[in-house]
Formats: sequence, structure tokens, C-alpha cells
Amino acid sequence: MAYSGAKYISKVMNRSGYVVELPNVDDVKNLIGTYPPDPYAESSTQLFPLGTRIIQGEREWRYCENASIALNIAAPLQGAARAHAEQDDDIVCGAAAAAGTDEVSVTSTANLDASPNNTADTFKEGYLIVNDAAGEGQMYKIRTAPALSGTDTSVFKLYDKLTIALTTSSQLGLIQNPYKNVIATAAPLTGKFAGIPLLAITADYFFWSQTKGPAPIVAKEVIALGTPVVVGVTAAKANEHNPSSTGEVIIGESLTPGVTDGESCIVDLW
Repeated sequence: MAYSGAKYISKVMNRSGYVVELPNVDDVKNLIGTYPPDPYAESSTQLFPLGTRIIQGEREWRYCENASIALNIAAPLQGAARAHAEQDDDIVCGAAAAAGTDEVSVTSTANLDASPNNTADTFKEGYLIVNDAAGEGQMYKIRTAPALSGTDTSVFKLYDKLTIALTTSSQLGLIQNPYKNVIATAAPLTGKFAGIPLLAITADYFFWSQTKGPAPIVAKEVIALGTPVVVGVTAAKANEHNPSSTGEVIIGESLTPGVTDGESCIVDLW
């Protein structure tokens, strides 16, 4: 592995006009599976690290992996929902870990032993946080992640080394990579907003999701020109911002009006 502590590698694709920002998780030659990147294509094989960002002018995309349900063109997306609330915080650290090590012991529970957590590498390229007690406040990208099983303790390997020691009193939280196993937005959201696909996406395929700049989006209702656009009110569709609404997340501003339920408009994603 070429990983040396830097977080991203930037490469300008001059002929295609794209700037590509790659998570520094391997040698550059192993990270780019195709050239140039194509935000209007999907693939059954992974061609870039998840979360890779491409920029062209005022628009940006992130490289995603779809979950097991096909996605519609222009339908807003979110990251994977957690398997159980225990996943967020207060997971038991199964063994002490000295500062300078890149391994952390994670103790499963019956609630954590659920799909997809009970599959190896679900949390690979995701993040581990120390949310309480010794070492609190540290967060690291996960290099390898065994399956969570029963009440077993398994060792997660990190890309960076701990700067503060952990004890068996330390409490942990886990998330998948925000761009892994993405789904259409729920109401309310059960994961981070993850952009908008520019084509229909096959189940379990890889693709680019637009996260910034002018993008198409399917509306649920009339959305006035120039008003904030939100998700989290209607599954897989956009709504106009309503100050009295609960659960909505503002994602941008309308550049063309939403006319009626099921029609698409243009949103300037923030």
C-alpha cells in the first residue's frame, strides 16, 4: 500500500476537463480503473474508490455503490441506514490499544449482528469514532473490517494510527462509507444525503452521484423558482422548504420550478 498519511490525491484530467480527487488508500495506478470518468455510466465492477470526487466546472460527483434495489434517474439518494442504534455509539472496545497502533478491537452484540454488519468488509472504507471515555474524539478511516458476529470481539484495522490510547472502557461507533450501499431517500432520512444519479442505476452497481451544482431532481409538488429544495419529506422525491415541516434537509435551490408530482426540475445543489 502507498498510504502515507495524506488523505487525498488530486489529479487533473485535462483532456476530459475533470479534476479527480482520490482517497489515498493505494498506489494511484491501482485506483483509477477507467479514463476518463463518466458520470453518465454505471458498471458492475468497481472502477474508483468509494467517495472519489470528480469536479467539472460548477458540478461535482461522488463515486457510489448502489445497494440491492435499483434506483431511478434523478431520484435523490442517501447513505445506508444503520442496522441498529447501537452502531452509532457505545460499542464496547474489546481490548486496550496503545497509541501508535492501527488496530482496534470491536465487541459485537446480538443487535449489531444483523445484515449487513454480519458480512465481512461492510465497514471497509467507513469510519470508526471513539465517542466516550479514554481516547474520546478520535476518528479513523477503516482499512479492513471483519463481520460482526454474536458477542464476539473482532479486530478492525485502520489507515492511520491511534494518537491516544484506548482501554476497555472506551466506547466506539461505526458507520459505513457514506457512499456505500446508497438507497433512495427515506422520509425522514435515515442516512446522509448522497446526491442524485444522472441515469437509472442497476442494483449493486457502481456509479457517479451528483452532489453539487445544477442537477435534475424528481419533485413531489410545486416548487417555486428560487426557493430552497428539501429531501426527507417524501421518499425518493424533492419538496419545497416548509419552515413548519419536520425531518426535511435542505439540499439546494431550485433553478427551474417544480410543476407537479412526478415531474423533474433543476436544483442547484449546495
